[in-house]
Amino acid sequence: MVVIKYTRLPFLFDVNRLQQEVQQLMDENWLLHYQTMHYEGVWSAIPLRSVGGRPDDVIISPLEDAEYADTVFLQKSKYLQEVLGAFKCPLKAVRLLKLDAGAIIKEHRDAELNFERGEVRIHVPVVTNDKVDFFLDGEKYHLKEGECWYMNFNLPHSIYNNGSTARIHLVIDAVVNDWMKALFTEPGLEKKEIEEPGFDDDTKRQIIEQLRGLNTEISIRLAEEMESSLRSG
Repeated sequence: MVVIKYTRLPFLFDVNRLQQEVQQLMDENWLLHYQTMHYEGVWSAIPLRSVGGRPDDVIISPLEDAEYADTVFLQKSKYLQEVLGAFKCPLKAVRLLKLDAGAIIKEHRDAELNFERGEVRIHVPVVTNDKVDFFLDGEKYHLKEGECWYMNFNLPHSIYNNGSTARIHLVIDAVVNDWMKALFTEPGLEKKEIEEPGFDDDTKRQIIEQLRGLNTEISIRLAEEMESSLRSG
């Protein structure tokens, strides 16, 4: 199956306005990312949309019918509201993710998170530096502030902040609808497609560990199903 590896979407957002609003949130309580096995150093988040609009929750729900709502942080961030308004599709979790100087996100894969399976994760760099190394399936990228990128995070990816300043991205999880499909097929987009690789056993074990870490009825059931398929394979 041919899948999109990445595409740069046809948006360029106002960097100054993005940074001004994020600066106003810097004194808030940035929550450490819950996937602690995936990183070293400090990786933290501010939830802009979360399940039930909770300001203290950055967990991505494994439930398909989870209801996401704006948090108080988004409600007081007018330009971030404008940015999200550019996406004419259902939005799920939306977060500001901050990777501190010297921190790394270890290589991992996010199962079922890609365009072809109906859900995309979009990155808008707000603050970055030229010593941030972003690897996706063995290729290194430098995403510039204000740009808008879809990356297929079903593929192996890792990030190294070798700079002296934090890297902050606006990260949007969205449902693929007809508007999104039309957007992804616009002519002239910077895009790369590849043949989709399968999961090896080590990756499956990593996903099982992630699901068990969520510790919900659904995630544990999915983990058990994947373990069963791993044993039978």
